[in-house]
Amino acid sequence: MDVMNWVAIVGAAAWTPQIITWLYRFFTKPKITLYLHSIPQIGYTGLGPIFNVDFALMSEKKAITLNNFSVNIKHENGASYIFDWDGLSESLSEIESPSEFTSVKKTYLPLVIRVVNSGVAQAFVRFQYEPFKKKFREALQNASNEFQRFSDAGKIKTEQDIEGLTTNKEISKLISLIDSEFIWVVGKYTVTFNFQSPSKFDYTRDKYTFSLSQEDIKELRKNIDNVKLNITQHAKAMSLKDFKPKEISWIWRLPELRKM
Repeated sequence: MDVMNWVAIVGAAAWTPQIITWLYRFFTKPKITLYLHSIPQIGYTGLGPIFNVDFALMSEKKAITLNNFSVNIKHENGASYIFDWDGLSESLSEIESPSEFTSVKKTYLPLVIRVVNSGVAQAFVRFQYEPFKKKFREALQNASNEFQRFSDAGKIKTEQDIEGLTTNKEISKLISLIDSEFIWVVGKYTVTFNFQSPSKFDYTRDKYTFSLSQEDIKELRKNIDNVKLNITQHAKAMSLKDFKPKEISWIWRLPELRKM
């Protein structure tokens, strides 16, 4: 064997580890592990039914980009709802003193999240029920058009004028929607989290449960009146110069989330 052949063999051998590394990275799928905080937030606002939770994601073997999160919430009576992520926030720093506690957070739009290899991505994720939001936007736009029509006609001069519009067809449809789309009921819920990515990955889809009591539902339903009040106050603020809105306190439930 001549010198050139030996050079070729040695050169090929030198590249072999790098080629193996490339092939390993190409064919290896990352494995995602989900870690959940045990106390989610259950709510109902003008954005509809809400499910918020703190969680952490770890990716093993290699990094991955996730471009969609969703949570499937199923009641024991068979009713099932898919909530999509509407945004997330990440804690950047926390300052604690004897008199106060301050947390600095950065909020992100629901676009993508990058989980680095052997790293942990931790965030507070807001999940909302998109079918409600679509219906609500349409009903709110129709109600707003009716309100504007009355306003242009000079028929809105007092708070009583605005409150009297609840009998209007389009405005009453909006009120009825707020009542009918309250999905939370007494009983046990099963929860599963789903992720999507442009890349293939492994993920063990664990199931979790939480329960809502009669008292939980009673308290959450108070938010229906809060949503109506929020809409009415917004209309009054737009039309009445000296109107001062009341502060609205939204009610949340914090059930325990358990892994099955």
